[in-house]
Amino acid sequence: MTAQRAFWVVALTALAFGAPGAETAREILDRRKALENGTRWWDDRHELLTMHITGRGADRTREVDVYDRRYPDAERKTIVFVTAPADMKGTAFLSFTHKGRPAEQWLYLPELQRVRQITASARNESFVGSDLSYHDLDLLQEMIGWSEADAGSSLRPGETLDGTPNDVIELTPHREDIGYRRIVLWLGHADLVPRGLDLFEAGDTPKKRIRQRDVRMVGAIPVAYRMEVETTVAATRTTIEVVNVQFDQKLEDDLFTQRALGRGGR
Repeated sequence: MTAQRAFWVVALTALAFGAPGAETAREILDRRKALENGTRWWDDRHELLTMHITGRGADRTREVDVYDRRYPDAERKTIVFVTAPADMKGTAFLSFTHKGRPAEQWLYLPELQRVRQITASARNESFVGSDLSYHDLDLLQEMIGWSEADAGSSLRPGETLDGTPNDVIELTPHREDIGYRRIVLWLGHADLVPRGLDLFEAGDTPKKRIRQRDVRMVGAIPVAYRMEVETTVAATRTTIEVVNVQFDQKLEDDLFTQRALGRGGR
């Protein structure tokens, strides 16, 4: 084969199948999933978070205590205790995340001293007045386990956020319970840490914008110490800051029960 002919064979192959070595959106997502299930795996996590909520004419602050436990096949249990302000102290939330279907969720309100299950009709309500709904909390935990059957993926031109080069992936959900018409995800090109997420219901303006910043390593696990959630139409914003985080503290299963919701903490 002449050099000229070899050149055209390579060129035509690249046009047909993509440039040599180029990854598809799904390959990038699968590589991230492999990391999360491999060197970045953790069994349980405990976080102390501060939430600053701005907009609607008032600024509010929440302090929350969050416990997570991961299980095989993308299952997860999460329990959240509100510790401040005083008028919300004792409010608690429990979630069982499932692969391929909506989470089971419960809320404990201390003034009523009872647990109520969050039904499908209530999933879009705000979590403790923040810009995150109960549905959003489920989405953020479940989407890492999505396959092409859950949401189709396509690669867009890369972009830089806060000085970090990102692969930009557009997701088109196939399941009605996901709730959003399309999702745009910014993944750090070098570390595969999500730096941004735009959630669209209709039109070209996202209903919500999420940005993750101040990524630090805790052992082998990268942690975004700051998350900003903006609801574009309402012009409100919630900033979530990590005060402390610990992994693999051997949390017991009985922490993640409805009975534990009224105890106010571990």
